[in-house]
Amino acid sequence: MTKLEFLALMRFPAEWATFEMYPDELFKWQLSGYVPGHEEGAEHDRNGAFHWWLRRRPTSAELEKLLRLAALDPDPFLGNDLRNYIKKAPNFDATLLPLDASLFAMR
Repeated sequence: MTKLEFLALMRFPAEWATFEMYPDELFKWQLSGYVPGHEEGAEHDRNGAFHWWLRRRPTSAELEKLLRLAALDPDPFLGNDLRNYIKKAPNFDATLLPLDASLFAMR
């Protein structure tokens, strides 16, 4: 299975690829644990991808992308939960607050 096929199967927004936030290392890690049927709980894989990034102390620029991806997640409850984790990241700063407010104002 290719990376793009896996992203589609697990209902990741296409922006994970266009923002270059789904590196090969993350793909290989997630694919290694994939069993047919996991797509029924795809939100667990998307959640895992966010936390994979958060464990790596993402930069402010990466946190901006993660905020955008959280807002785009097909599960609004997951997106809001991830938003809270992103806001607690060490490199989250006040410059990201307006983006956060605008992305999640309509949710």
